[in-house]
Amino acid sequence: MPAGDASYEVLVLGAGMSGLAVGTLLRRAGERRFAIVEKSAGPGGTWWDNRYPGAHVDVPSPLYCFSWAPNPHWTRRFAAAPEIQAHVERQYDEQGLRPHLQLGHAITEARFDAEAGRWRFTTDDGRRLDARFFVCSAGPLSQPRWPAIEGLARFAGTRLHSARWDAAVPLDGRRIGVIGTGSTAAQLIPPLARRAGHLTVFQRTAHWVLPRIDRPYGALDRALARFPPYAAAVRAFWYHVLEWGRRGFDEGTLARRSMTAAGHRLLHAQVRDPVLREQLRPRYPLGCKRIIYASDYYPVFAQPNVALVTDDIVRVVPEGLLTADGRLHALDVLVCATGFDTAAPLQSLRVQGLDGRMLADDWRAGAEAYRGVTVSGYPNLFLMLGPNTGTGHTSTLLYIEAQARYALQAMAALRAGGHRWADLRPEVQREHNAALQARLQGSVWTHCRSWYRHDNGRITALFPGFTREYVKGLARWRAEDYRLA
Repeated sequence: MPAGDASYEVLVLGAGMSGLAVGTLLRRAGERRFAIVEKSAGPGGTWWDNRYPGAHVDVPSPLYCFSWAPNPHWTRRFAAAPEIQAHVERQYDEQGLRPHLQLGHAITEARFDAEAGRWRFTTDDGRRLDARFFVCSAGPLSQPRWPAIEGLARFAGTRLHSARWDAAVPLDGRRIGVIGTGSTAAQLIPPLARRAGHLTVFQRTAHWVLPRIDRPYGALDRALARFPPYAAAVRAFWYHVLEWGRRGFDEGTLARRSMTAAGHRLLHAQVRDPVLREQLRPRYPLGCKRIIYASDYYPVFAQPNVALVTDDIVRVVPEGLLTADGRLHALDVLVCATGFDTAAPLQSLRVQGLDGRMLADDWRAGAEAYRGVTVSGYPNLFLMLGPNTGTGHTSTLLYIEAQARYALQAMAALRAGGHRWADLRPEVQREHNAALQARLQGSVWTHCRSWYRHDNGRITALFPGFTREYVKGLARWRAEDYRLA
């Protein structure tokens, strides 16, 4: 890692999938004056952080790679976290990105210098960096959220967060409690149940669970995956299957009726106890919260060493958790599968734009951007997986790829036109987001509380349409949408 200050053409924050995409396209465009700064000790982003037992991708593996780098090494239809991380590491090597990585340090401040047309950065080790273009690929799922429960810090046992897993903590035969029953919890609960002496799952909300149609990939699958027409056909097949699933969020569609029926069938088939079945039955419309795809989650609760608790948690005490029914649940290990703080993205980074504007202030009532990529008042800044780019139904890599291409188009256009910077016109951002929020009003995502929504009810995470619409919207960088200097 460079020992002192440095200047670049492009600085990329974050070495996850988004950093990989941007770095790859920069290299292919012939650009070498860029750095990818990552706070962790290695690349991978969410796959570096999320190493909890059972972690895997929730879309089919053939769609979880970029179009320019199909992966013939997948061993399952839904790849586990270790092999995804291995694929990411391999791509950073194969795309020649290792020399551009600066690992183990965080950027704490980013300030735009309008006169120079450059972003000025401060790192946690006191270095000063600057770049003409700033690509922020920190991602929406990067700040772990601990539950706001009285006494959490007083727990005398071991406390773990799913996004900061410590594999050295002994689990075999111990009394383990899990707070949270979302998609992450549904992945880690089955392997924990196999190891725990007793596992207590504390459920606030029962979620929609649909079967995960998983299977191993054998030697023939991997051999065929090396044949480009076959790999492309498989990728296209899963793309269209998941786009059909997007219709499941719309009332009155065949997809919605089919998916709802599949959830009911799975619950009835795998949970025989009628009392337990009612406890696990979701009370909100399918799709309002993130759908869980799991075929091994419900059977866990029939195991004699597993208990489901639906009473509210009153507080944490040194011995365990107290619930509203007056019971003390004694625990040795407390696992918090409580997700991420998505309401205040980039909270660990001070971002200052034109005229002293602070991004945290501008986003106080909910983050917004133009197509999730550029923000008015912050020239030459490009967000990866920014506001309203979540999918809920397909691979985020499809969106990342479109965003990275858009950012590189903008960079090339500014160089060709002899411009120092481009600032999104405020009316463009305003009109775009007004149209987005109008589409989102009355949608299934307004019918419950979820991480898709800001505290004020505004939906800031999801894009309301289909993938093709989003990608088409970023197909061409339009100079008329920006103020050029």
